[in-house]
Amino acid sequence: MPTAPGPFGAARWCRDLAMGARFAVTGGHPGWIRTTLTALGVGLGVAVLLFAAAVPNVMNASLGRDRARGTVPAAAGTGPGDHTLLITSVSTTYHGADVGGRALQAEGPHAPVPPGLRRLPRPGEMAVSPALAELLSSPDGALLKDRFPHRRITARIGATGLAHPGELRFYEGTDALRGPSENVERITGFGEWGTPFESGPLVVLAIVVGCVALLAPVAVFIATAVRFGGDRRDRRLAALRLVGADRATTRRVAAGEALAGALLGLLTGTVLFLAVRVPLSDVTVAGIGVFPTDVVPGAPLAAFIAVAVPLCAVAVTLATMRRVTVEPLGVTRTAPPPRRRLWWRLLLPCAGVALLLPQAIGGLRPGDAAMTQLILGTSFLLLGVAALLPWALDAAVARLGRSGRGGQSWQLAVRRLQLTGAAAVRSVSGITVAVAGAIAVQLLLTGAGGVEPPAETDPYTRWTEVDARDGALPAARTHEFHDRLAAADGVRPGPVLTVAYAGPAGLPHGAGAEAADDPEPYPLTLADCAALRRLARIGSCADGDVFRTEDPDAEAPRPGQRLALEPATARADHRRPATWTVPSGARRVEARDALPPWLPFPRLLVTPGALDGDLLRHHSVMVLVRLDPHRPDAIEHLRNAAAHVDPRIAVLSYGTSGDDGVLDITRRALTAGAVAVLLLIGCGLLITTLEQLHERSRLLSALHALGTPRAVLGRSILWQTALPVAVGLGLAVACGLPLGLLFLHMVGRPPEPEWWDILTLTGTAGTVILGVTALSLPLLWRLMRPAGLRTE
Repeated sequence: MPTAPGPFGAARWCRDLAMGARFAVTGGHPGWIRTTLTALGVGLGVAVLLFAAAVPNVMNASLGRDRARGTVPAAAGTGPGDHTLLITSVSTTYHGADVGGRALQAEGPHAPVPPGLRRLPRPGEMAVSPALAELLSSPDGALLKDRFPHRRITARIGATGLAHPGELRFYEGTDALRGPSENVERITGFGEWGTPFESGPLVVLAIVVGCVALLAPVAVFIATAVRFGGDRRDRRLAALRLVGADRATTRRVAAGEALAGALLGLLTGTVLFLAVRVPLSDVTVAGIGVFPTDVVPGAPLAAFIAVAVPLCAVAVTLATMRRVTVEPLGVTRTAPPPRRRLWWRLLLPCAGVALLLPQAIGGLRPGDAAMTQLILGTSFLLLGVAALLPWALDAAVARLGRSGRGGQSWQLAVRRLQLTGAAAVRSVSGITVAVAGAIAVQLLLTGAGGVEPPAETDPYTRWTEVDARDGALPAARTHEFHDRLAAADGVRPGPVLTVAYAGPAGLPHGAGAEAADDPEPYPLTLADCAALRRLARIGSCADGDVFRTEDPDAEAPRPGQRLALEPATARADHRRPATWTVPSGARRVEARDALPPWLPFPRLLVTPGALDGDLLRHHSVMVLVRLDPHRPDAIEHLRNAAAHVDPRIAVLSYGTSGDDGVLDITRRALTAGAVAVLLLIGCGLLITTLEQLHERSRLLSALHALGTPRAVLGRSILWQTALPVAVGLGLAVACGLPLGLLFLHMVGRPPEPEWWDILTLTGTAGTVILGVTALSLPLLWRLMRPAGLRTE
């Protein structure tokens, strides 16, 4: 029974909310259906919000473990000691996956041990991560196993030494390191606490926009879920009015029903979150994975979700009930809805543009205030799309209704949308917001990649570089190294370049050399005439010739100048460097425009007859090779051949950069998130469709009894779902493209729309429509039985 009239206060609110909650759980079969649908819909949204709230903890935990295995270098001038360790990177790549590795050599009995290991591996031993151990023991890892022919796996790296469960990582013991150099470091411990890595503004913008685009539909979805079963609830509220309850009481009772569903949804979402996070350790996407123990939402964010979701349910219900007049004999919901106004719906997108326009004109700015402005502007724009959808759907349905065209199923669908278009709008608004945001992010990321020069403009994009740095390969073994690479399957070696630096002779050397005001050292390239012709226009050439290139930014060494073949800043001891005099016949030549990307500008080009390569103590050997395109594993054979000479030798492919890798990971993560949100919204569409079918069960039975074919009703369900989604997708494309262009203007990138990506997103939404329709047909057939006309 409703509460007796009395003074307004918190006690009355609590009593009315409690009454609504009792109606939600004791309303018989129909009440339980509505409450279950609400709890499931809210639970799906809450699970997504909890995962989003756990992202900061996941990133902090992964970053913490990664920094814990960072190195603490020994003080400058420190020699070997009981607590020092020599370490160098021996990372590699296998079938596109990064395999991180380090070679370790203890210099004392108390040398530091990396996180995740109990002891250092001895020479010939390896400690590997569980994922790498599984790969090496499988047939897919046969080529990778050949890269470590004389090493035994003696330990597994623990979780404290891994960024995520699927990381491919190893440590190997060695006794071949000869003190600190460019690639070898002497350390005293592990645990780096420096400045954390910060992504560029383009990556930050993509992540911020992606998060807003993925979470805004979830908020819309939760607001939609708490309104399931509105028609049956209104009839129950009319009965309360008949026995004496006032309108304010009915609104509070309705809010209590929604609150009960929201609280059950919180519980359902928490259970889904806890159940799904456990299998996450077995999933690795784009090289990213998580430990289940890391997937924990922060306490403030979890508390905010726990409070915001019930408040959202109550607020949405109270706002909805203000538009419904509940009378003792019925409700006015079935009356024609009032004409929707357009002017106020344009306020949200206009506010978003006003917030984003300063950064679009002046460029993307750093700082918390600018980032808050960016988040608010993007949110207003995307939510403005949802606000425009009801007006656009009403306009489209009104025009279609006046045309009178189409078959029976089309007319049934259009008439149903005219009467209950609001429910369709609530269900589709999430898809509209998600697709609009995804289009903007895809346009941003595609435009970022579109500024790279085409492969045909750079002759070195077809080459692969094998680089042995800082003495990893003695000059005397260069020809042997070239022959070993040539023997690899599918590999054709090209020119061999030995790169070093030379400085003016007579400068201080040794421990105090770093303090001297040294001039910039000269890059020196040692190679035969055929290789030098790729770097400069040298004309005639014979062994023993020397060439000086023209560099507008730096002066080339003069003929007759005496050079030290080891710059002062590279000297780690007091050894006197070898010297060499530039021949008086050194000719000045012009360098070519296209040079290998990792090659310093060659100011000195020297043939072997003019300089003995053994005099170069700090040098790198670069070999450019071509791979057989018909042998996809050619690059793996190349890496194996290089690793057999020295694990520190790197194999590099041109045309890639770190930013591209981060952007690619960002693109994949956001695409996966967009697909997950579309599936979530598809579940909401399905729940909404099933709820509406239950509401119209008597009408469906009557239509079937009057001879309406099942196929006609099935097609009408399809049109009722497809028409709002089609309008929403058109609105999403119309709003997502300008938003993406605005983001590109912020970062100064030209627009490069990838229409295939846009079609993929819209096609995914269309697939969701077909799936919802197909899954709702069994219930439709069951509700069309004549037994549905029975009443009590």
